[in-house]
Parts: sequence; C-alpha cells; structure tokens
Amino acid sequence: MIADFFLKLSLPEWIVIIVAIVLAGGAFYYYHRTLPPLSSVRKYFLLVLRGILLILIFFLITEPVLKIIERHQEPPLMVVLYDNSASMSIPEKSGRRADSLLYVKNFIQSQKKKLDSLRIEEYAFAVDITPLQTDTLDFSVDGTDISNALSTIIDSLSGENLQQILLVTDGIYNRGSNPLGLLRNFHIPISTVVIGDTALPRDIAIRRVQTNQITYVNKEVPVEVTIWNNGFQGQRSVITIVKDGKEVARKIINLQQSGFEQKISLTLTPREVGDLNYTVLIQPLEDEITKKNNRQAFSVRVLKSKLKILVMSGAPNFDRHFLSFVGKQLNDYDFTFLTEKNRGQYYEANFQSVALDSQDLFIFHGFPTGISDANQVRSLFKQINQRKVPVFWFISQKTAPPALSNYQDQLPFSITSRISPMENQLAVLTQLGRLHPITQIDENETINEQLWKDLPPIEVYPQLKIPEGVQLLLVVPRTTEMPATQDNIIPVAYTYRRNGIKYFVFNGANFGNWHFQLQEDQTRESLFREFLQRTIRWLVNKDDIEQIQIKPTQKIYNVGESVVFTGQVYGNFYQPVYDATVTITLKGDSAYQVSDEMLPLGNGFYRSLFSGLPEGKFQYIIHAERNKQLIGERKGSLTVKPFFLEFQHIPANGELLRKIAYNTGGEFYFPAAFVKSFPSGSFETRTYFLTKEFFLWRFLYWLPLFILLLGTEWFFRKRWGLL
Repeated sequence: MIADFFLKLSLPEWIVIIVAIVLAGGAFYYYHRTLPPLSSVRKYFLLVLRGILLILIFFLITEPVLKIIERHQEPPLMVVLYDNSASMSIPEKSGRRADSLLYVKNFIQSQKKKLDSLRIEEYAFAVDITPLQTDTLDFSVDGTDISNALSTIIDSLSGENLQQILLVTDGIYNRGSNPLGLLRNFHIPISTVVIGDTALPRDIAIRRVQTNQITYVNKEVPVEVTIWNNGFQGQRSVITIVKDGKEVARKIINLQQSGFEQKISLTLTPREVGDLNYTVLIQPLEDEITKKNNRQAFSVRVLKSKLKILVMSGAPNFDRHFLSFVGKQLNDYDFTFLTEKNRGQYYEANFQSVALDSQDLFIFHGFPTGISDANQVRSLFKQINQRKVPVFWFISQKTAPPALSNYQDQLPFSITSRISPMENQLAVLTQLGRLHPITQIDENETINEQLWKDLPPIEVYPQLKIPEGVQLLLVVPRTTEMPATQDNIIPVAYTYRRNGIKYFVFNGANFGNWHFQLQEDQTRESLFREFLQRTIRWLVNKDDIEQIQIKPTQKIYNVGESVVFTGQVYGNFYQPVYDATVTITLKGDSAYQVSDEMLPLGNGFYRSLFSGLPEGKFQYIIHAERNKQLIGERKGSLTVKPFFLEFQHIPANGELLRKIAYNTGGEFYFPAAFVKSFPSGSFETRTYFLTKEFFLWRFLYWLPLFILLLGTEWFFRKRWGLL
C-alpha cells in the first residue's frame, strides 16, 4: 500500500514554475500568428504539442526523482524446532519419545490452518538443521547440537518478524556448546517442550574406553573401561574385549552405586603387528532401557618389539652426551651408542658386537670422521642400501667429506670443501616447517611458532649443499639484508627421500643448548626431546615413503562422526605438489559408494571430509594427478562402528530446557500442557515502510515520447501547409 509520495527536482520549485511559464509563453508566441492562418482549434493543438515537448525537456534537465513510500504489514513468525536425533527412539513406559514428539508436531500442524495471523515455520534438527519435509523425521542421527540449531535460526531469520522459537526436544545435547552460553545474545523468547522422562531409567552404559594408542607385539596393554549404571547396584555383569568375534579379555564385575561412574581395568596382549580393532562389551541385564550403549569400539596400533637405533658418533663431545641423555628418556626405542676412539675402535663396545642387520635406524653424529675404518663404513652403507634403513644425519666439524666420497649416490647432501662453522646462528621455521609433523610440536600454529622462536644459537656449516627435492624445515638466512629464499639461506634441518630411503639432516652443532638453556622455560624445556622423537617416528614410518601421503585421521570412526582425510602429495623428487587434482572414492560393504575432490590447503597439503557414513567397513582409493598425468594412487580401509552417542545419557534434560525458557522469557511445557495453551504469548504484526526511488530522467521511454510529440507536430504542420 502506498502511504506517501513526492517529487524531488534539482532546482527550486519557483524556478521550475517560472521557466515552465516562459516555455509555454514561447510556444504561444511561436504559434500566435501562422502562415497561412489556421483556425483557433488547429493553432492551439500545435501550440499544446510544442509546449508539452519544451516543458518535458526542461523537466528532465532538472533530474526529477519520484519517491514512493509503501506501507507493509508483516505477520508474526514462530519457528518450531523438532529433535530428529536417535534419542527420540528410546522406549519408555508411555511409548517411544518419538510418539510424544509426533503428537506435538501433528497438533501444531492442525492449528496452522486456523491461525491466519500467525506464520509458523518448522525445522528438524540433530547435528545439522533442515526445513521440515514429509520424510525429514526419521530419528536416526547420532548426535544433537542445540546451540547450532538456535544460532542458525537467529542468523538466517534475523530480518524476519520472528517473535518466538519453540524447541521440541529431550534436551540432550552431545555436540557443540552448552546452549545456555548463547542466551545472552538472544532477544527472542524460546519456549520449550520437554520430550521424555526426566527420571533416571534402569540402564548400564559404557562411557569411555582408554588405552595406549601405540604398543608392541606380545606386550600387555592396559585397558580402562568407564561404565555407568542405574538400578543395578550390587548385581553382577561381565565385561569382555572382542577382536574379530573372538574374546581376548574378560572380567566379572560387581556393579557399584547407582548413578555413578565405575572404572574397570582389563589387559590384552596383541599377537600381531598392525592397526588392530577391538570392541568392549558389557553383558546386558534384564529390564535395561536400551542395549545400544553396552558396547564401544577402539583401536590400537601395534608395532614390533622396541625399535633398535644405532648411534655412530665421531667424538665424545657435549652434543654426543646430550643425545645419550635424551635417548634414555625415550623408552620406546633401544639405543646403542658407538663413540669413536681410534680407527675402528669405540669407547662403548666393539663394532663387531652390534647386529647391523637388526637395526631399524642409523644416526650418524659427526660420522664418519677422517680416522673411521673404511670397511666399517662400507658395512653400514651396505645395510642402508640393501634394507632401505633410514638415516638421521647430524653434521659437525668431525664429519669428513673424503670418507663419504664413495657413497655420493646414497647421500642427502654434498660437501666439496673443508667444513668450517658459522657460530651463534639462529634457526627459524620455514613455511613448510610450520606444517610438517616433525616440527609441528603444537597443533596451534601461533603456539608452535612461539616454541621455535628465539632458540639458543647454534653453529651451522654453509659448505653443505642440498640436492633437489629436499623439504626445508629450519634455515638460517645468510645475511640479514637478504630475503630468506633457498638461494641465500643455510639449511639447518630438512627431510629427503631417495631410492626408497628416508633421510633427515641436521646441519648444526651445540643443539644440546636447546635443552639445557631452556630447562627453566616450562613450555620449551622438552622441545628437543619432542623434536628428536618426532623425527625418529617420521624416519621409521615406512608408510609415508609413498608419494601420496594422505590417509584418514584415524582407523575407526563412530556412526555420525565426520571422516577426515588429510595429508600431502609429493612429486617424483618428493617435493610437495600444491596444484594436483586429488580425488577420494569410498566403497562400503554393499553398493554404497561416494567420491569427493580434496580441497588444497597449500604446500602440498589436501583435506576432505565425509559426513553421514553408515556403519560398516570401507575401502578407499586416493587418486592424484597433475595436468592429466598420474602421480599415483593409494588404497586403504577404515571402519565405521556404531557408537550410539545419543544413548550415553538417557534421561531427558528438563532442567536445561526449563533454564532456556526462563532466561529468554519463554514458557516451559510438558506435551499435555502445551496442547492446552498453544499458542501462548502475544504476537504482534510488524509495520514497516519501504521507500522506493525512481530516477525519471534516466528512463529511456522519454525518447519515443519526444519523437511522437515532435513527429505529430511536424506531420500536421506539413499537412496544413505551414511554413
């Protein structure tokens, strides 16, 4: 409805009126006397045409703007949110919770037709929120995020006349934040309808399973299971751990006080190497409300017995002592140290007493030297070449380039001149170093960068040349004036792959200061120990010698949990490929199949996320190509286990819903009371005004009008014989 309108001109109105009168007078003067003379009717007809044309042209010169103010009435809006999570399927004395929710839903929909003045929009929510459709409510989603549902509605309908939100749920949330924390930003009443019994039912649930993520074959592993029960105090039950349908651990327990958690300790002994999947089961008891929370899956990565590491050191200096000091703290590794005394002789033991063929990693610290036994060096490189043993190089002044001259094709560096140090140099992280698992000590990028910042200085060796394909993690700029590019930096730490062998090179000495000078810095006193441990793990990990280093973040996921793939893609020289096209295909036990193209994150890292995978085992194929040239493929598997997050806490959370309603000015209802009082509260129609502007001088239809007026005038002038 148009409430008002007015015309705005660029000139004052009195000027416009005067000019219009003058133009009209000019038209009158022009046709006052004509040759040949015309009748008064014809004369005034032509006069009007000319006057209108002149006045319209001047009118448009004043840039007229027509403003129209419209008045609109917007009816009030109520949004109804229905809980679509799996907890709605919990059976109770009066029936399923879903039955109560559907009763409320059907009642609201029956009232919508009667409430012409109230607009009602309905949504279903669980982990995500969607508009309500005929088949939307299936009560199968394992997870509830009430905060996300409320925030989404507020954000998406902020411009609407939203006057009330009705939340129909059991109040159980297990995803996202506590919705009470959001209420300070809400200015809309939220009424709540509690679905389900708020009293504790008779039930046993496995709440948590904790164990070592990594262990060794034939080594006993502790497993701590946290259970909860209500109504079964003093009764007996049995907890078992199962792998591939076979029982590997069992314990008979007495259930303790109702309503409290209870910790149970079990042990298992893995008999094989690999990523092993286990399931903890607790025996169901009579009258349990549900058995879906009586099981929980977990996985353990099982390695062979302790990894053996041989450390060959060129001299008994401070750094060598520090390596031994840190090695004693790394209990998962069996270190053997040989520190050179004379040619072929060592302080700790004879070289022949060390079983080279059983070593999993070689660490060369300032070795070989100028006095090293050539036959022993040859034996070491033979093992590296034949068994693809990874090597950790610590370059120092003791490292003798002539002793390595016969092994240039097996080295991750080249040194063509005598090694001389640059002292008191500060190492800094590269862009790749911020993301690489070796130097990413903390997942928070800001915290990680602070850990590596301003470390005690070390001495570095600028004579070391790096081959193509290295991944620089730590560097020292040659001069402060020059930017830190690969052409003018000194490499300090980098990784390299060659002929199926992994290398890590640390081009520096006095790294022991990174520990001893930082002992009073609580955030960094363990930096070098963590750095050394991460480097060893990276070196001995045979999986990532492949060019496609993308895999799922874990081997077992729960139903409803997002499956995340992340990692890097490398080229032929093991350089990160940042512009590859990477696709993942997931195939389930049945005909289920889904594909996705991974999102590039920079520096060769890619990421992809899959949501809503059903229970079962999945095979994945990762395909990477660049410019339609195949880089490679990687295959693997993962498992999606039923976890039943919605059944970990059974009682309806009426207290939460009561607080939500109270804090926002809404009402709290049980279903029966709700249908008697709906709709409650005052709903007001909102009046708002909408202003529209029309720039009349910009409209193109004036041109044909001018042509029509001018053409008509001249047509009749010619027809009537005017000069």
